[in-house]
Amino acid sequence: SGFEEEIITTTVENNPHIYIQPKEDEKYIYLYRTISAIVSDYPEVTAVSARLIGKAGAKYKDRVRGMQFIGVIPEDEDRLMDVQDDVVQGDFQDLSSRKYSAFIGTGLAEELKLDFGDDFLLARGNASAKVRVAGLIKTGTALDKTLVYVPLSLAQDLVEKGDVVSEVDIKVDDIYRAPYIVADLRNRFLYQSKSWQDMNADILKLIQTQSTISLIFYALILIIASFTIANTMIMIISRRTKEIGILMAMGANQRSIIKIFLLESLILAPPSAILGSILAFLTGRLIMSYDIQLPSEIYMVSRMNVAMKPEFFLIAVVSALFVCFVAGLYPAWKASRLDPVEAIGSA
Repeated sequence: SGFEEEIITTTVENNPHIYIQPKEDEKYIYLYRTISAIVSDYPEVTAVSARLIGKAGAKYKDRVRGMQFIGVIPEDEDRLMDVQDDVVQGDFQDLSSRKYSAFIGTGLAEELKLDFGDDFLLARGNASAKVRVAGLIKTGTALDKTLVYVPLSLAQDLVEKGDVVSEVDIKVDDIYRAPYIVADLRNRFLYQSKSWQDMNADILKLIQTQSTISLIFYALILIIASFTIANTMIMIISRRTKEIGILMAMGANQRSIIKIFLLESLILAPPSAILGSILAFLTGRLIMSYDIQLPSEIYMVSRMNVAMKPEFFLIAVVSALFVCFVAGLYPAWKASRLDPVEAIGSA
């Protein structure tokens, strides 16, 4: 569960929740201001940012690197992506007052040997612009080697398509409401609308597969526990054959014998469940007290995370009670089928 939560959190926090993209036969959105205004009226929407994304080359002295520029209105983009939280130098809002400026990823700055305040050349086709480094951004992802934020007007000059954007991106207060908003947008616009679930279908499929594997794993644990408890109860019955025979000889019926051993089986459950929950909680806290790093290229997350929710412990306790009850059925039934004379004589 911690693995799944970490993947979803990483995916959702670093990306918009909803994307409005051009119509199928177009490359850009022209009426982005109208779309932004309409989308902002949804009560669930917390941020809207119109973006113009393109590929270009960045040149500084004799070094050239391919990069991806994102033209934005700084105030809107900061509300959408909390960009200022990733800024290591500079004020992201400076892009609104300085057209020929840029915020670049720390990885790209390192490759180009760029420092804060240096001028470099952005070139795309026949268009180019001399831009000053107004700040550095570190997201902790591969984007740091290609990302360049520029003012929207500068990006439009580089693209040379007029007052356009590539997409209108949205964030909502409840990420699981995104598909419903997208369905409504598709009915209102001809523009392509996609939720974060649509954009990350492969990741969600991986999570679904992981959940299936986890369920199989839990089922195996319950089966093993059931056999262990049943085996313990059968051993108890084999050692108490004489006592069972005496009880039956004194008038105890089969139902009474079944009740006795079912109750004994159930008595094992509460202390076992409580002890197991305490051990699980302490183990989870111990794991979380260490910053255990994982190779993100393999696990898609950078650290081990353990999710400890109250409902998990409740499920564990209920499962323990259920398993103890089911595991005690056969031994209790077997005890009730003993012949009193043979049981007393077997001791």
